[in-house]
Amino acid sequence: MYSWWNNIEAVHTFNNWMEIIALIGATLTFIGLLLSWRHGGRMARHFFDLERRSKKKIKAVEKAAEQIRRELLATQQNQDIVVQQRRLAEMDADSLRKEMDLVRKRYSEVEGALKDRIKELKDINITQGTTQGAATTQNFGIDTSRLDAQQRKMLIKLLKTGPKGELDIISVLDNSGSHQAATELKSIFDEEGWTTSEIIQSAFSQPPEGINLVIHSKQTAPSYAKFLQKSLTTLGLQVSAQVNNKYREWSLSMIVGEIDSA
Repeated sequence: MYSWWNNIEAVHTFNNWMEIIALIGATLTFIGLLLSWRHGGRMARHFFDLERRSKKKIKAVEKAAEQIRRELLATQQNQDIVVQQRRLAEMDADSLRKEMDLVRKRYSEVEGALKDRIKELKDINITQGTTQGAATTQNFGIDTSRLDAQQRKMLIKLLKTGPKGELDIISVLDNSGSHQAATELKSIFDEEGWTTSEIIQSAFSQPPEGINLVIHSKQTAPSYAKFLQKSLTTLGLQVSAQVNNKYREWSLSMIVGEIDSA
C-alpha cells in the first residue's frame, strides 16, 4: 500500500501536489483576508457614518431641547409676571376698597359731627352785634377773643375724624389777640397730628377779619383745605378763602385776623 512512498517520482509528484494545495490554500487565505479587510473597511465606514449621523441627530436634539427649554423658561417667566401683576392688581383693588371704606367712614363721622354741632347751635343764642360808633370783628368764640371750651372740644373732635396735613399759621403783626389765638390754634393742630409751621407774624395794609385760608391756586389746593374750612365754619367762626400766588404751591396758610384783646 505504501510502496509509492519508495518511488521518487511518486514522492516528487505528491510533493508538487502538496505545494499546489498549499499555494491554493495560501491564495484562498489571502483572498479571504483581503475580503475580510474590505468588509471590515466597509463596516468601519458604515459605523463611522452611523456615528456621524448619530452625532448630528444628538446635536439637533440638544439644540431643539435647548430651544424648548428657553421657550419653557420664557413661558414660566411670563406666567410669573402675569401672576405677580394679578397679585398687585388684587392688592391695589383691596387697598382701594379699604381706602374707600376708610374715607366713607371718616366722612360719615364728620357728617355726624356736623349734625351734632348744628343741633347744638340751635340751642345756643348766638349774638353778633356792633359797638357804638365802630364795627366789631367777629372773633373766636362768641363775643370773645379765644375759643371757648365747647368750641375747642368740637374742633378737636372734628380734626380727629378728618384728614391731616401741613398748615402755615400767620398772625397779624403787633396784634396780641391775633397772636394769642394763632398760638391756641397751633397747639390744637399739633396735638391732633398736623404739621404746623412756627407762627409767622406779618404786617397787612388792611388786616383781615376772622380766619382767612389762603392757597396758591385752585389747581394746587391741598385736598384737606375744604375739610378745614367746613370744620372751622361749623364752629361758628368767620372763615373766608383766598387765592394768592405769592404763597407756596400745594400749601395751605391760615391767617388769624386782627383781634381786639381788650
